[in-house]
Amino acid sequence: MTTNFTQGWLTLAEVAEFLRVSPTTVRRLITTGRLRANNTSCATRPLWRIHEQWIADYAQKTPEQKEENNAPMQTAED
Repeated sequence: MTTNFTQGWLTLAEVAEFLRVSPTTVRRLITTGRLRANNTSCATRPLWRIHEQWIADYAQKTPEQKEENNAPMQTAED
């Protein structure tokens, strides 16, 4: 049974299973800003928690929006 404190929050492994991707892919989505997450760790190694609504928000994005933060940066040419 889930307590109110953790209700709606998923671990990185649970999100990976839900999205059918590897935990490494979920980490990459988080670090590139494509998937919102909270770091609940006090140590140097992150301990990610992702809210169910944030997963729903990510899933509703179009493929172009999902890749938006992965596009190469454009520089101004002189």
